[in-house]
Amino acid sequence: MQDSKVVEIPSVQAFRRRLQEEGPVFWVKEDRAMAIFDPDVAERVEAANYADLTMLDGFSDIVRGRKSEPVSWHQVRGAWLGKMRVLSSVEGFKQLALRMQNLLDAEIGRDQDLVWLAERAMLEPLVSAIIAGLTPRAHRRVVDEVMSKVALVLSDIDEHRCPPLHKPKMWVYQFLVGVEVRRELKGRASGKRPRQEDLTDPMVDMLPELGLDRAADAVTALLTAITSSPGAGAACLLFEWQRQHEWRERMIAELSAIPLDALCESPARLAPNTTRFVKEVLRIWSSPPIVTRSVRTDICEGETQLKTGQVYALSSFFTHHDASTWSDPDVFNPDRWLAESREQCPHGSYVPFGWAPKSCIGANLGLGQLILMAHLFSTRYRLRIADPQRAKMVVASVVRPMDFVGAVVRA
Repeated sequence: MQDSKVVEIPSVQAFRRRLQEEGPVFWVKEDRAMAIFDPDVAERVEAANYADLTMLDGFSDIVRGRKSEPVSWHQVRGAWLGKMRVLSSVEGFKQLALRMQNLLDAEIGRDQDLVWLAERAMLEPLVSAIIAGLTPRAHRRVVDEVMSKVALVLSDIDEHRCPPLHKPKMWVYQFLVGVEVRRELKGRASGKRPRQEDLTDPMVDMLPELGLDRAADAVTALLTAITSSPGAGAACLLFEWQRQHEWRERMIAELSAIPLDALCESPARLAPNTTRFVKEVLRIWSSPPIVTRSVRTDICEGETQLKTGQVYALSSFFTHHDASTWSDPDVFNPDRWLAESREQCPHGSYVPFGWAPKSCIGANLGLGQLILMAHLFSTRYRLRIADPQRAKMVVASVVRPMDFVGAVVRA
């Protein structure tokens, strides 16, 4: 990218260079890893690779040397998607907004790393959507475990985020969270703990098929899944919020006219200007920039042929910056999302939440949460940036701002 406010780490620069020289599909390591940055090919390869995805064997079955009963991941995802409709309801959004508000209220006036604050503001409220009803101590353990993984992800360019002994502590957190998840599942199944409107609850109903180990693995997989993109997206939203002055004023005018409770009925529909802004943030700063997949089954999609055991890489970031698909792809332009401009976005070229069948189950919830955050910064808070000229965007393991320091203040 030509923007002087954008820094790319060497591995991303290398991918960009080869993409320009060799086209959207090329071998990274001969006969071992392939980069697939063509949206149509990526969609077909993902569909083929995960057509028959099943849950891994449970730990106790592995120890005993036996196979677990096969359960399709599609069945698990279907159960979660049903619960997502509840979490994305009016009441679900209200509770999410309240948890975000409570966290931000506690940070008023404190100068800090706004990337870390954005991570917390998104992730801590989401923990309760995944596993609710924990004791305060157990909830804190889960949050600490999630944030320890966030710190590891961010440490690729910010080494201070992972001091000595960070990884051993993270492993301890993971063990303790595994204990808490199993305790919660068993408690709900036995009737000793109440059922909850969260993503853990469908796993209780599936315990006879999954077994405790795999049910717990499914819940912890969700906790792992929220450790990069949601918080990175929020940090990028705040970055563009502070530098897109005209759009910020448009959103403040729009959102100030809508009470928060009313907005929760349908965030994307009721705040069209803000929705376009958020969608453009997710396009131009999509995270993570590169994801890798192991090839699970031999794949033949035209000239793209992969063997079991090989690896392929996908990139929503490069897909979203493809000049053959997008008009001025490196320009931040929310108006590209106006209805009359949508021909700029052919099917499959906008994938901020990944590719089916492994796309994020919380896409609607995530989009709504970012709109709710924009509402909070339009009505209740303002950002005070310590040094706006120093802040920049970095494209690394995740895309997020750098040297982005400031405080949340009352509006």
